[in-house]
Amino acid sequence: MQIAIGSYDHTKALKDGSVSTPGIDFEFVEVSPITRAFRAMATQQAYDLSEMALATYMLARVYAKPILGLPIVLVRSSLLPGLVTSASSSVTDPRELNGKTLGIRSYTQTSGVWVRGIVQDAFGVDLSSIRWTVFEGSHLDEYVDPPNVTRAPEGANMADMVKDGSLFAAIGLPAQEGLRPYLADPAAAEAEWARSSGVRTVNHILTVKRSLVDADPSLPARLTDLFQRARGNNGASVPPIGVEPNRKAFETLARYAFEQKVTPRLLTIEELFPTAVASAR
Repeated sequence: MQIAIGSYDHTKALKDGSVSTPGIDFEFVEVSPITRAFRAMATQQAYDLSEMALATYMLARVYAKPILGLPIVLVRSSLLPGLVTSASSSVTDPRELNGKTLGIRSYTQTSGVWVRGIVQDAFGVDLSSIRWTVFEGSHLDEYVDPPNVTRAPEGANMADMVKDGSLFAAIGLPAQEGLRPYLADPAAAEAEWARSSGVRTVNHILTVKRSLVDADPSLPARLTDLFQRARGNNGASVPPIGVEPNRKAFETLARYAFEQKVTPRLLTIEELFPTAVASAR
């Protein structure tokens, strides 16, 4: 099976062959950065299995792409540090985002869906008042950006536009010369939101071609067991596997995606992970 996944502590044992299972032989396709594999998997099913951003997978379900997600979390990230503004700006109050124009690589980018939802829930930001400048489209060509989203001019650079004030802030950029985190202490703010909401964010999961599952309904369970064994004794340093340990995250991102017009309806756990839900019954 061709598989495109990143190299992490919890995938190392799969890639070096120290954890395996009879009947599942992986041919690892190295894609760098791994985000480049998402469009190919969602639109062309270019691999048998692939890592995929959760919001991209939600769109794949909306547009009936022949792939299935497994609740095998590969990446979760600290997200609020990626909300940045010009280093020359003194603003730190999230409510100052209201009515402004912000930048993001793609409106459907999973980290953007999370950050928008968090600042709305935690700080009362009015997302309907914000305008967005994007630099590329969705991984799914069927998706049309909402009316408050415009495409940046050809060749424009998001970081430069924040630095020169063309954009009030942006999501998904590292702090660098001329840019600083928007919040005074983004890590503490995110930790407080996680504590109060009970949500640990999920960014990337594992997806598989639906035809493989149709041919072998036992495959999702065997893959889940394989990835669980590869996770080993890394403990809290790597994301948990399964619907229940991640239910709040899955349901919260589904709500955010619907509220932000990323998805046209509120996706359920049953729609997102049908094989996992069926096996739990």
